[in-house]
Amino acid sequence: MADNKNAQTRVATVLHRMSEMVTEDARYAELFANDLSTMLDTIQANKGFGEKGEYDPRGNATQGSFSLNHVEGVDDACPHGNPTTHDCELRIQHGVCAGCGRQAVYPK
Repeated sequence: MADNKNAQTRVATVLHRMSEMVTEDARYAELFANDLSTMLDTIQANKGFGEKGEYDPRGNATQGSFSLNHVEGVDDACPHGNPTTHDCELRIQHGVCAGCGRQAVYPK
């Protein structure tokens, strides 16, 4: 490995590439899900996401129980209810709720 690069750069690059793969082809999400879930559970158990899991990327563990099957901001309901067709299209395009600004994924 080159001495002029650090672990932070390598990890960020690999995660970015994986994210692009998942975005382009949902089959990669299925391929990565089990191992990623196990890795995140291990980090959480070793308090790698804070003493109480408050920094877990799946969701703040002090606010509930989260996993790859239930991700905060994706699987919980938007407090603004069902979006209108126009709002729904805006939310899908921008990846955030037009009402509260939370990251959200809504079906078309």
